[in-house]
Amino acid sequence: MKKIKKLFIILPLILAFIFESCKTAPILKGIEEPFGIIGDDADIYVYMPVEKNRKIVEQVLPAATGQSMKQALSRTTAIYSGITISAAGVEVRVCARGKYPYGMTDSFFKKKDGWNPKKTKEGYKYYESPYLDVSIPSPLIACMGLGPQNRKDMQELLSRMKKPVDPEFPEKFNFLINSNLQDIGIFVKNPDLFLSGILGVSLGLPLGKIEMYLKKASDGMQQNEYRYDLYIESGTPQTTKVAKMILQRALKAEVKVEENMLIVEGGNISEEKITAIIKSIYPN
Repeated sequence: MKKIKKLFIILPLILAFIFESCKTAPILKGIEEPFGIIGDDADIYVYMPVEKNRKIVEQVLPAATGQSMKQALSRTTAIYSGITISAAGVEVRVCARGKYPYGMTDSFFKKKDGWNPKKTKEGYKYYESPYLDVSIPSPLIACMGLGPQNRKDMQELLSRMKKPVDPEFPEKFNFLINSNLQDIGIFVKNPDLFLSGILGVSLGLPLGKIEMYLKKASDGMQQNEYRYDLYIESGTPQTTKVAKMILQRALKAEVKVEENMLIVEGGNISEEKITAIIKSIYPN
């Protein structure tokens, strides 16, 4: 899993390159729906607008602190991630959305450096390497796929430029990604992995889907703090009771129960903790 860490180093380098490009190329039309490109089979989805969450983005992408990286992030409006966990390993798909100079990819992703250039039947260029596949299919999108050798082919990812496969998101998450809000959103179909990142231990309970929303500090809060809302589906009454007790103790927050949903609203969380949670989603 150490190769997965390379995503956080290479992604900013790729972004820096495309902002320094000046040559243009014919633009292939696409619908360009980032999560529709990522697909509906991920276990965890992360939506990170850049403007109000730059410090977290820079921490999650460790190489993003130089001048070129700052320029890259200034052109990027949001980063969309999908993480899939299987017996084969962990696969990460990322779409960065912004306004990108389009072209000159061949001069950067060179064969001598280990990149294998390919093209989809629709005409989208992409570049393969042993641990990372990259494409800049339009001036609005940069796509990356990282994972084991048998990870899904980049052709499948890029085929969804024109025929997106939209995940079925909860109403709140769907509203967020289609709004101009700067909140971070996390939607989880694999609850044990995610809660381990929050609590530091595995609950081992049959819980369902999770939603977490994080809003940057407003007046009256410390600048490195966020407000968070957390929603966790539960199953049996016994599971709900046990999970509520553990969450209240671990989060030091009031946990409400509404039907089959455990709810924490208006909790405080630091930027450092959010960064740790997001990093924990990408296993080492």
